[in-house]
Amino acid sequence: MSNALQVELGAVDVQVDGVDVGHQKGGAEVTYEPEFVESAVDAYGGTAIEAYLKGERLTAKVRFAEYTIDNLRKAMPQTQFAGAANARITIGAKAGKKASDDSVELTLHPSTEGTRKHDVVLYKAVAISSIVLPHTNEDDKIIEVEFLALIDESKSDGNYLGLIGDSTA
Repeated sequence: MSNALQVELGAVDVQVDGVDVGHQKGGAEVTYEPEFVESAVDAYGGTAIEAYLKGERLTAKVRFAEYTIDNLRKAMPQTQFAGAANARITIGAKAGKKASDDSVELTLHPSTEGTRKHDVVLYKAVAISSIVLPHTNEDDKIIEVEFLALIDESKSDGNYLGLIGDSTA
């Protein structure tokens, strides 16, 4: 039976390693992309008789509305804090740096919920996108960043990338 109370808005609060990054603008997007290899036999031509999971990709795109050095560092983890009281970040790392060294736990929690039943958690998220910092009189300075979930081998099969649902259970 249908239930109109199951219709929800999508605004989320974003946490990086348990620390709230502040306001968001423009929403957040979570994308799950399974990749399959299809098997076929001559008797059925090109029709697949089976499909085998080859890999999975779980990403989250968020838009930090609070333009801070801390949020810039979260969006560009190859950078380093510098200056008195970490007042700036410096840019320029050596090629070959492992992204997993800068992985974080990324949690998207629906803003309007009192429970955690629809959280999205990427266990080992790494920032993988280009960062564009607009400097105009027309738009807010939004830090848009895409995170990719890496395999967390400390988890079990079927649970290597993250979860959707109650993050406290």
